[in-house]
Amino acid sequence: KKILGEVQSSERNKLPSCKSVLVLGENESGKTTLIAKLQGNEDPKKGSGLEYAYIDVRDEYRDDHTRLSVWVLDGDPKHAELLEFAVNPDNLEHTLVLLTVSMTTPWAVMDQLHTWASTLQDHIDKLNFDPDKFKDQQEKSEYCVVFKNNFR
Repeated sequence: KKILGEVQSSERNKLPSCKSVLVLGENESGKTTLIAKLQGNEDPKKGSGLEYAYIDVRDEYRDDHTRLSVWVLDGDPKHAELLEFAVNPDNLEHTLVLLTVSMTTPWAVMDQLHTWASTLQDHIDKLNFDPDKFKDQQEKSEYCVVFKNNFR
């Protein structure tokens, strides 16, 4: 929300260029489909491992545009080591994390959220942040959960 708000903000002369989104969730929770829809793509291609994409963001009022980087991690927590390419100490504060869950198994939503929040926390713990700086960053962080029922 904060990152997208900054992109829309009329207080800036230029759209920011260093923002990114990381999408985490189980297989079949709609990660790739969601990003494809945001890109205006009706034919998403499912990948594996860590996928990179971008979303063109345009502000016609200011005649400006930028690209929002998007990273999508495969729905297998075993691929968590690939997060090093998407999230590092330099870009964490400029990264929005989306956790997706599938409503086809509503009884497992909390388990899915726990799995992916823990996966992300384990990765962040390995980054060896200055504890005070990290605590300050956590207080500024916003979280978003996307519930997939059907994105069609």
